[in-house]
Order: sequence, then structure tokens, then C-alpha cells
Amino acid sequence: MTGCGSDASETDSPDERIGIIAKLNASEEAFNEQMKKLEESARRKGISLAHNHIYFNGLNEMQMALDAGQIDEISTYHCVANYMTARNPQLKILDHTNDMFDSFCCAMRTEDKALRDEFNSAIQSMKSDGTLENLVKTYITDLTGTEDPPAVALETFDGAETIKVGVTGDLPPLDLIRADGTPAGFNTAMISEIGRRTGKNIELVQIDSNARAAALTSEQIDVVFWVTVPDDENLDKNFDKSDSMDTTSPYYRDEIVHVDLKK
Repeated sequence: MTGCGSDASETDSPDERIGIIAKLNASEEAFNEQMKKLEESARRKGISLAHNHIYFNGLNEMQMALDAGQIDEISTYHCVANYMTARNPQLKILDHTNDMFDSFCCAMRTEDKALRDEFNSAIQSMKSDGTLENLVKTYITDLTGTEDPPAVALETFDGAETIKVGVTGDLPPLDLIRADGTPAGFNTAMISEIGRRTGKNIELVQIDSNARAAALTSEQIDVVFWVTVPDDENLDKNFDKSDSMDTTSPYYRDEIVHVDLKK
């Protein structure tokens, strides 16, 4: 996740502490260099992005830091912010003016080009026939109140190849682990449909968010949900993607927003 600034009327202090998920392949130093580029561009437009970024391994850690006053805001995605604020009346989504977006995709090892092509073909067909749009409605946009996304069923195919997919459960309603330990959410529904269309068995493997890249390169898993950095002229493209990793075409896009405690 990358940080974005809120409306300067609410957050124009360079001392604002923004909680952010640590990048997995880019160091904090490299990420800060990218943020400086955004800040310089925003400053020319009269927008303040001069924040101190505090890095965390997961969303739960950031929420605890916000409650404890260790950070002032959380940088996350709009659907995640909606999920958080619906469950915690003490939270609010800040107004923002930057229109920064990240795209969601699947990551796999570079040598698995055939698998990437099969996933891309399935994603494209899901876009074409409306299935992907319906999954977004069911698992993201149509959720109300504290309702959780429905459970996801994984089909099995006798004798078929099994693909191990890493799930963190740390980004609801996208990546979610239900109270009974069952992986759920939009990403799981999406990968289930890809398995059905490619005729592959999908095995979900629960992993820590900060271990996603290592789990992939060590072959503990074959696929992991990934986020590409914003497509912005001021950012180096794919600065968080290693040479040993390849990504599918994106299947979802969401705006980056800030969450704060109500005053």
C-alpha cells in the first residue's frame, strides 16, 4: 500500500504520522524516495503530502497503533476503510483530493509463465462475461453494516494440478479469514472462479502478510495476491516487484484513502 494525502484542510502538517503497510521488495529507504517524488509533484499543485510514514506488517498492527496514539492516520483502500468504519464507530474516512489508486493482481514466480497466461485468460473471460463485476458486487460493494462476505466454496477436480494460494486474511473484505478459520472475501472468491475455469484444484495456505514474497520464492505457495503501485508519472513503475516475480493482469482497482479516529 502506498500513502496518500488527505485534503490539506484536514492534514497539512509535515509531522502527521501515517501508518502504512511495509513494501515487501522495496526497502523503506526506496519507498521514501518514491514518496518524495509524490510530495514534490503534489506541492506544485498546492496539495500537502508531507507526512511521516510509519511502517507496519499488517492492518491489525496499524489499528492498534492508531488506538494507542502512535500514529495519526491509517493509509488503506476505500473498501477496507468502509469495512473498518462500519465495525468501529470511532473511526472516520478523511476527505481527500489526490485520486490515487492501486491495482490488485496475482503474483507468481517468473518461470511459471504458463500458469500466468492461464490466469490472465480466466481473468479476461471473467471481465467479458460479467462474472468479475458480480463478484465485486457480492463481496465488496453490496456489503452492508457489519455483514461479512459470504463463505467461498472451492471446487475440486480429480487428478487435476493443485495450485497453492497464499491468503493473509489481513485486508478485509478483500483478503479475509472468518472467525472459524475459513478463508473468505473477494480475493478467495476470485481465485475459486479462476480454479474452476482453468480446471485446477486451489489449496489455500494461510500466511503472514510480511511473509508473502518469501513464501512465493521458497515455493511454499505458487500464487499470492499482490498490489501494484499507482500508475503515476511521478513513481517508478513496479518498484516493489522483484525480478523473480511476475504478475497477472489486474482484476480490481481501488482508491487509497486515510482513516482517522473521530475527534
